[in-house]
Amino acid sequence: MNVEVILKGPVRGLGAEADMVKVRPGYARNFLFPRGLAAPVSAASKRQLESLKRKRAEREAAEANEAQEIASKLARLVLSFELKQAEEGAEKLFGAITASEIATALAEKGFAIERRNVQLARPINQAGEHEAIVDLGYSVKTTIKVKLAGRTGENQEKASKARRPRKSAAASENSGKDE
Repeated sequence: MNVEVILKGPVRGLGAEADMVKVRPGYARNFLFPRGLAAPVSAASKRQLESLKRKRAEREAAEANEAQEIASKLARLVLSFELKQAEEGAEKLFGAITASEIATALAEKGFAIERRNVQLARPINQAGEHEAIVDLGYSVKTTIKVKLAGRTGENQEKASKARRPRKSAAASENSGKDE
């Protein structure tokens, strides 16, 4: 036996503000009502429904405009990544660029885009220019350019030689006996 409630704000997986939905009584009583996310359906709440619908339309219009602005900024953006390369001129790169890494790079540039909103056919593991689709909601999608370059392991070897050498085998045996 479900209860009908009016949502006061957006609830993930349930609906947006001003939606009348049916939910289980325990969910309404223990989660929605205490957090102020919903109100039981009554004559008074039905009157509030119109003001909630108006607020929802205004909020959605503002969010859609904001998504359009972000899309225009993202369309001009080019992200560059480097992966380790087997040898100079080789096609083979070690690793791949995923939607998560693209979302992280976008966050560093000031765009709050979630990983699940970045769409790739498959992880990018070939050097060159690629495209990723970013879904901003409200039917707004934009394409960003992703440049992937390879770097040889020579720089890696120089960096590893600069590190301190490990303890010698005799020193590690002695430290084990003292314990």
